[in-house]
Amino acid sequence: MKIKFSSIVISTALIFASCVTYASTAQAAAEVKTGAACTKFNSTIKVGIITYKCVLVGGKRQWVETWFQGLKKNHSLYRALPSDIKAKGVLTIATDPTDPPFQFYNEANELIGAEIDLANAVGKVLGVKVEFVTSGFSAIIPGVEAGRFDASVSAFASTTARQKIVDFVTYFNSSRAFLYRKGTLPNIKDEMDLCGLKVALPAGTTMANAIVGLSTNCTTAGKAAIAYSLYPDQATTVLAVRSGRGDLTILSAHVSSWWQQNGDDEFEVLLRPTQGADFNGMVVRKGGLATVIQKTVQKLMDDGTFKTIFTKWNIEKLARAKAEINISTR
Repeated sequence: MKIKFSSIVISTALIFASCVTYASTAQAAAEVKTGAACTKFNSTIKVGIITYKCVLVGGKRQWVETWFQGLKKNHSLYRALPSDIKAKGVLTIATDPTDPPFQFYNEANELIGAEIDLANAVGKVLGVKVEFVTSGFSAIIPGVEAGRFDASVSAFASTTARQKIVDFVTYFNSSRAFLYRKGTLPNIKDEMDLCGLKVALPAGTTMANAIVGLSTNCTTAGKAAIAYSLYPDQATTVLAVRSGRGDLTILSAHVSSWWQQNGDDEFEVLLRPTQGADFNGMVVRKGGLATVIQKTVQKLMDDGTFKTIFTKWNIEKLARAKAEINISTR
């Protein structure tokens, strides 16, 4: 994998580095990772949530994640790839790395997460390299449409409006949640309680589009409008709430729960399971690539790899049973 960095992405990584915690020691984390040398053949070790095994790779003993090591190229799926991807041997995938546990930076500034694992698994089954390119969320779909990226993993919700521009391969469910500083909003219960509050939102998200309607509902009911502000990504949005520039943010339930669990006991979450219920998955450029990706993801579902990935990141309850193209709830 090749990862391209920018100063914005690196600064975002620093935000995540301040709050991501691991069960292993710093020494173990530095010594044990995929591709690092190991000594005792077939030995295993757990670093945080990842279990590694010492195996032979090219005649050398290396640490690997066993589920990934066991994946093999599927020649039939490879032949079905668009000719330009076969020619370059690379699948270029954009990602906004501010969406834990789907894609984010760990304390070693490595890009990790459930959809990062899934994209790498797709690449291995297709027999092509995966190159991740970091991007702001709102720039990803235009980038896929323009051909700068072949696809994207950024926990995108599949909507009919977006499907006019790009294709979707869906494989997990989502809903919304309110995330706010602990003890600051004891009486908040639903969307009408947002009236008069400062709401911070990531630009380009479905919630950023919906907030105007919610604010109109407030003023129609004779209440104060929602004072909303848009931020470049989820990390800066959460930082706005943390610093008091926003009273709360509205994110996917899985992201909000991750921040609550890893936010040093500073956040509270109010789940909104009936709000923003979406089918989510990979954004794919138009032109037939979605069919190949869908078949590849379905193969990973059928052989258990998909479940292994989602279980590893403790989000198996979000997984859908079938990979589908361009389905949506709205």
